[in-house]
Amino acid sequence: MAGRRDTNEWWVKIAHAFETHVREETRFLAAYEELCQGVDDPGTRFLVELILEDERRHHGIFERLASSARGDDGIGVLSPPAPHPSPAEARAILAPTREFLEAELEDRRHLRTLAKEVDGVADSLWRLLIELMDLDTRKHVMILEFLRDRLTESAAEG
Repeated sequence: MAGRRDTNEWWVKIAHAFETHVREETRFLAAYEELCQGVDDPGTRFLVELILEDERRHHGIFERLASSARGDDGIGVLSPPAPHPSPAEARAILAPTREFLEAELEDRRHLRTLAKEVDGVADSLWRLLIELMDLDTRKHVMILEFLRDRLTESAAEG
């Protein structure tokens, strides 16, 4: 069956896709860096730098994915591996993970309120930056929910 994940063909295809993304992103990274160096306006530079920071992080993640898919990362398939701590470790970090999740959800509520408060401030980046932080917070919630579910499974094993 074509496209099955347990075939060598699939691994070659996915490694190629990751490597292609890395190559294409390298061009964009260089272009963003060049743009950033040529911008005098501090507000514009700040926003381009925000994008550049994200793109650098994305580039590093895709490099790790490509290395993992090729099997040359020394760790094995899917590096890093999905979380599967010992039952004792899972029980120890499950409560703080839940607390962080609740804090992030509360932070989202505060950010939405704050975004409304600053709405309409003339010529301000405030609303945009608050919305960007909300996107990051949503990402944190997704990570913590994923982690909470794995920890719950692991904690129940012991």
